[in-house]
Amino acid sequence: MNISVYLPNHLKRRFDVYIRNNGITQNAAIRKAIELLLKNDSNKKWGDWVNQLEPDAGFPDIEEIRRDLKPPKENIF
Repeated sequence: MNISVYLPNHLKRRFDVYIRNNGITQNAAIRKAIELLLKNDSNKKWGDWVNQLEPDAGFPDIEEIRRDLKPPKENIF
C-alpha cells in the first residue's frame, strides 16, 4: 500500500536527522512509528486513571439537580 504524507519543513528536517542517525529508511521509520502509535493507543485503558478520581464535594447530588428541572413544554413524541 502506498501512502503520501505531508510533513511541515520543521518536522521533515527532524525526521531526516532521525533516519540518518539511525541508519534506517524512511519507510522503515514510518512503519515503526505507526506500530508504536497503534501499540500505545491499544494499551490505554480508562480504568487506569478514572478509578483514581475523587468526587467533588461541592457538586450537588444528581437527584438534587433533577428536582430542579422543569418538565418539557410539550410532548415531543
